[in-house]
Amino acid sequence: MKEILASNDLTVGMFVTDLDRPWIDTPFLLQGFLIEDEDTLGQLRELCRFVSIDRARSVGNAHRAPKREDVASTVGGSFSGRAASEALARGSGASAVELPDFIEILRLIRGGRLDKLPSIDAAELEPDASGEDTRDGSFGAPGVEPDVGAGRSLGRLFDPLRSAFARSDRDGEGIDGLATPGLDSAAAQQLRGHASRIRERTRVERELVYVAPRFAKVQQALEKVLDDVCNSLSPDIGALREGIDEMVRSIARNPDALIWLTRLKATDEGSYQHSLHTSVHMMVFGRSLGMGDAATQMLGLAGMLHDVGKIRLPARLLAKNARLTPLEYAIFKTHVDYSVAILGELAELPAEVLEIVHRHHERFDGSGYPRALAGDEIGISAEIAGLVDSYTAMTSQREYNPVFSTHQALEDLIRLRDTRHRAGLVDQFIQCIGIYPVGSLVELNSGEVAVVIGQNRIRRLKPRVMVLLAPDKTQNAYPPLLDLLYDPVTPAGEPYAIVRSLPSNAYGIDPQEFYLG
Repeated sequence: MKEILASNDLTVGMFVTDLDRPWIDTPFLLQGFLIEDEDTLGQLRELCRFVSIDRARSVGNAHRAPKREDVASTVGGSFSGRAASEALARGSGASAVELPDFIEILRLIRGGRLDKLPSIDAAELEPDASGEDTRDGSFGAPGVEPDVGAGRSLGRLFDPLRSAFARSDRDGEGIDGLATPGLDSAAAQQLRGHASRIRERTRVERELVYVAPRFAKVQQALEKVLDDVCNSLSPDIGALREGIDEMVRSIARNPDALIWLTRLKATDEGSYQHSLHTSVHMMVFGRSLGMGDAATQMLGLAGMLHDVGKIRLPARLLAKNARLTPLEYAIFKTHVDYSVAILGELAELPAEVLEIVHRHHERFDGSGYPRALAGDEIGISAEIAGLVDSYTAMTSQREYNPVFSTHQALEDLIRLRDTRHRAGLVDQFIQCIGIYPVGSLVELNSGEVAVVIGQNRIRRLKPRVMVLLAPDKTQNAYPPLLDLLYDPVTPAGEPYAIVRSLPSNAYGIDPQEFYLG
C-alpha cells in the first residue's frame, strides 16, 4: 500500500518508492530503499518535501498489510512511471485502477490503440462524499481585469496578467457568481444567470483514459453527419448530442483532458478536426465563464457544426494554398448562409445553435459578416464562438500560413482587443487558457525543461508539469512529474518556478516524440 507523506512525517522503517525530485539529484543509489537509520531519515527530510512510501514493504510500526486506501489529499511533489499513476489516482479519491505513465497514455491515444487503455467506470471519477477537490479549488477566472491596452505585445501583457494571477493566488478567489470584467453590458447579463461553482474532480491522466474512447465516438458521429450532408441526406445529430453531453461532464471534472486530445489530433487529416478543436475550446471557455450544462452544450454543438456549409463551396476554393482574391473571399463568406440553410432543416436543432452559427463571423467593431453586427448585437455566445474560432484557426494546420504557437495566437488576439473582439472577453479567454496552456513547453529555474500537463485553475502560475530534459538538456528516460502548487524544491533548495515559455522544438526537442503537436 503506497502513500505520499510530507518528509517530516517519515520514520525509520518506512520503504521509500519515489521522491519529489529526480533520483540522480540525490545521494541515494537505489530507486526504492528502506529507511534504516536516523542519518538516512535526516537526509530525506533535508532534500525532500514529499515522498511516496510503500507500507507493505515497510517494517516495524511502519508496516501495514496491503489493502485499498486513499492517500491524503495533500498530494504533491514529483513522481514517475506506474508509481506516479497509482499515487495520483488514489490522491484524487478514485479507485486504484493502474494507469500507464503519462507519455504512454499519449502514445496509445495518438496510435489509435484505445483498446489498450485501462477500463475506467464513470462512477470511479466522481468525488468523494466531501465533494472537495484534492488540488485546485474552483475552475474559472478570478475576475481581475488586467490593465492592458490593445496592440501591446504578449510579453508586456503577461506582466499585469501575472499580477492579476498573483492576487488571486493570495486571495484564493473563486466564482460563486460570475466574474465578467469588461462585460458590463448586456453581454454580462446573458451570462450571469448561468453562473456556477465548478471544481476539478479527477487528475488529467485518469480523465484522459476515460474520455479518449468517448471522444473517438464523437469524431465518428461528426464524420457521419458531414458525410450525410455531402450526400444530400438528412443527418441525425442524436449521437453527436449524446457525445457532447459526455464531453461537458468531462470538462466539469477536468477540462485539460479534452484540451490534450485536441492537441493530439491537431496534425491529423480530416475536415472535422478544426470543428472538434473549436467545439472543445468553446465549451471549456463557456464553462470557465460560469455557463451551466445547457448553455455549454449549445456552444459545443454550435462549434461542431459551425462550418458545415463549407461542404457546399467549390473544392478548389477550399484546397487553394494561397490567399483568396476578393471575389474568392466573397464566395467563401457564403458558407455561413449555406450552414444556416443546412442546419435550419433539422427540426431537433435548438434555435440558439443556429444563431451562434449565423453570427460567429461577426466582429465586435462591426467588421464581420454576413450582417456587419457590432457590440451587443452579436450576442455573447456568438462572440465566444468567433473568438475561439479565430484562436483555433491560428493554432491549427492552415493551407498557406504557418501554424501559430499558443503565445503567438494570444498575442494576435491581444492586438485585436476592442476591435475585432471585446477586450474583456479576450482577457477572460487568456485567463481560461492560462499563461502556460496545457501542452506548452517551459523552462524551469533549475534549468530543466518541462511540458505543462495540467492547469491549476486558481494558481495559474503553478501548473503540473512533466520534466522532459535535465538541467544539462539531456532527455529524461523516465520523465518525472512536478506539481508546482506544492512548491517542490530544486536541488539548490529553491522552490521550482517557470522562468519562460519555449517553442515546441526548443533544445532540439522533436515535438512529435513528446506528442506536443
